[in-house]
Amino acid sequence: MQQLWFICFFLFGFVASAQELNCTFTDLQTKDSIPNVQCWIIAGQDTLAYGLSKQNGGVLLSLKQVDTDKLSTTFLFFSHPYYLPGKRKIPYFEAADTVQLRIQLKTERVQEVREVVLKPNKPDTVYASKTYSVADFELDADGALILLTYEKNLQKDAQLQVYKNQSTAALLAIPDRAQALKRDFRGNIHVLTAESVFGLEAIDSNYTLVNIPKDYFFKYLVPIVDSSQTRLFYSSYSDIYPAFEYGSIDQLDSTYKTLVQIQDDLMMELYRSEYKWVDVRTKLWAKNLENQTGIDAEIYVGASYFTQSLYYEPVYAPLFLVHDTIYIFDYPKDMLRVFLSDGTAVRSTPIFHHYQARQTGFQRNLQQDRQTGKIYAVFEQEGHFYVGLIDLQTGLITQKVKLAFRYVEKVRVHNNEVYFIYRPFESTQKKFLYKQKLPLRTAAAKLD
Repeated sequence: MQQLWFICFFLFGFVASAQELNCTFTDLQTKDSIPNVQCWIIAGQDTLAYGLSKQNGGVLLSLKQVDTDKLSTTFLFFSHPYYLPGKRKIPYFEAADTVQLRIQLKTERVQEVREVVLKPNKPDTVYASKTYSVADFELDADGALILLTYEKNLQKDAQLQVYKNQSTAALLAIPDRAQALKRDFRGNIHVLTAESVFGLEAIDSNYTLVNIPKDYFFKYLVPIVDSSQTRLFYSSYSDIYPAFEYGSIDQLDSTYKTLVQIQDDLMMELYRSEYKWVDVRTKLWAKNLENQTGIDAEIYVGASYFTQSLYYEPVYAPLFLVHDTIYIFDYPKDMLRVFLSDGTAVRSTPIFHHYQARQTGFQRNLQQDRQTGKIYAVFEQEGHFYVGLIDLQTGLITQKVKLAFRYVEKVRVHNNEVYFIYRPFESTQKKFLYKQKLPLRTAAAKLD
């Protein structure tokens, strides 16, 4: 009898330890999951549990300390800067229960932005040709345009044009299948092709394309996202892994300093879970690689299989250097993180302009005006594109400008003007390059 009582006591204790509150937060209007909701279980003046919702809106809170006899005074409190706070009474539960709560939150205030529609000011045509279409473009520090153009097929007849003072200063053939233009941290322009990388070099107004080893370019140049006088700011970003870090390298003493770790928690959970569902042969392959390299087998499977699925989305958290201040838009954690150029953390400001993306059209495409230092977010709704100025103190979109044409391509902001590529629908016109003035205050970006 004593043994039976001991076994029952042991089993009850084991089951009771599994008591949890599984709460899921969603947007009342869009039904989207809401991450980073703060939750507390409070009985009277005592906080019994605390948690933060993940990217899927879910949070698990322990019910071990909750007294079922005092449930009338025990509540779940929740708070989020973008939504109305509230509380829910903890429902009655048995020892073996996992309590499920699904809570819909209502936005506290819809962010109001002053939308500026330029009706009288038509865009200026920057580059137009009856022969060439513009596939991509960049602007150098002097305002000269570097154009990737083609006649009929970008893969076969691409040219690089240097366009100055409304005329072509250089026209260079690209000896490979062209893909896009890419600017490095020094502002140098490179042509990416299927097999190589070509750097544009200017000597006494004579322009040439210099072949750069592709491995060298992506290993040593691409990870450096910006630079100050003595420091380089780098990223360990890889599009096949849902986490990376930003750091700095001091060129005077070669010291490294980590600024912040970026991770999409939900994507990482799904990424590693892919290992459970692959076949035995794949698991053995991944385990053999783990034994050889020390990298988890789950990472090999996630990189090879989950990144090919419809559910995978690379992490987006861009860094911008504005004078001597670093701004990192940590979208997975809803934070704008601000640092001095020496790596000293200044503050973290909540940001929510990326919320309700299906309604606002947020495009995960931030653009910096290198002349003014301002940072803009790009939105798209029913083919109409908008450029929104981000207040670097509050993280809010303070002003929005609508572009004149629908379905534009390659939006760039330079010197308080927005450049874009456009061709009218069902037209024989080539793709032209346009620019449109941004009727915004031209003061430099605010600094801390």
